[in-house]
Amino acid sequence: MSAARGFKNQRGLALLTVLWMLAMLSALVIGLGAAARTETHLARNLIDAARARHLAEAGIERAVLALLDERESAALRPDGSRGIEFRLGGGVVRATVADECGKIDINTGWGELLRGAVQVAGPGGREADALTDAILDWRDPDDQRRPRGAERREYERANLAGPRNAPFAAVEELQQVIGMTPEIYRKLEPMVTVACLQAGIDPRVAPAGALRALPGIRDREVDEVLAQRRRSLERNDPLPEPTLTGIQRYAAQSANLAYTVRSEARMDGGAVVRLEALIWLLPDGERPYALVSLREGRAAP
Repeated sequence: MSAARGFKNQRGLALLTVLWMLAMLSALVIGLGAAARTETHLARNLIDAARARHLAEAGIERAVLALLDERESAALRPDGSRGIEFRLGGGVVRATVADECGKIDINTGWGELLRGAVQVAGPGGREADALTDAILDWRDPDDQRRPRGAERREYERANLAGPRNAPFAAVEELQQVIGMTPEIYRKLEPMVTVACLQAGIDPRVAPAGALRALPGIRDREVDEVLAQRRRSLERNDPLPEPTLTGIQRYAAQSANLAYTVRSEARMDGGAVVRLEALIWLLPDGERPYALVSLREGRAAP
């Protein structure tokens, strides 16, 4: 009888061992299944992101082609308020263009315009004078310090590299100017460019910040210009010629050669990619345009 009880105990222990092993195997299979599903989901997201990236690049190319074709260029508003939209490869692409000559060129723009832009970005009084002079000292070829500016000695004292004493290579270089803060730069960046090469701005396509930087302009005048644009957009009319007084020195008609192209690709699966390209239209028949820069874009305000 004791042998029989021992046999039963062994059978019970074996059963428990088998059940425990089955539970472990089940947990392992469930874990492997979850990991496989996660890996599949991640792979799908990566594929969607890659597709969205290529579609956003296609949006840039499509917008440039529209700029080059007189039959299609009317579909684009050079202030960025209206663009083109198309569906391709499981996603929707939207692309707009903005004429760079609506912005203030930090290499060639009037000093008064630069000071106005700095004031719109936040600083006033002597702080605005100092930052404006520092920007002008950075871009000019000499070591003669402006009254509130900064040349090599001031940068050495602050343990900073600069100034270049040459034109800005890119708008991002403003961040190296003594006195520039991340907050000021964030507000200043949408108003300025290095691609227009003119002293003034084209008020027809200027963003609100650049318009407010015009010396002596009143807020109600800027508001009216923006309202006129909205009304013309609703009526599908061309951009209106703004009637602004006292800005003749700072107004310049764009040569329609430099543009920022913004493209957004939104996939059906949810992936979104935004790109911003700075392009130059060229008179060369073999090379109709040049891509100056390409970067990740931001969501529309």
